[in-house]
Amino acid sequence: MGDLLFIILIFAALWYWWDTQQINEIALAVCQQKCNQAGLQLLDATVIRQRAWLRKGAGGLQICRLYSFEFNNLSHSHQSTDFSPIEYGARESGYIVLIGKQVVETKLPYDKTVH
Repeated sequence: MGDLLFIILIFAALWYWWDTQQINEIALAVCQQKCNQAGLQLLDATVIRQRAWLRKGAGGLQICRLYSFEFNNLSHSHQSTDFSPIEYGARESGYIVLIGKQVVETKLPYDKTVH
């Protein structure tokens, strides 16, 4: 009985790791797309999982994940010769929320629409 429980836990951990890798790729692709559409540069080409939690949905338990990412907006600084450190190359943060493999919300300060 103990061996069976151990094997189930190992398979559950492997499934969670595999699922998380897929979701990371989805989150990164959506962030790159959003930044490109807004004329922003995604920094470090990465998203960082901030939090994961379970929620009960229509289909049972779902894993929700919150990712953050950083970007900068260099386009507006080229219009002026006054490069203040806040404008030029400043890192700004956005976030993306996924429930399962579904993107439910993205937020960029320059984006007027919340997905």
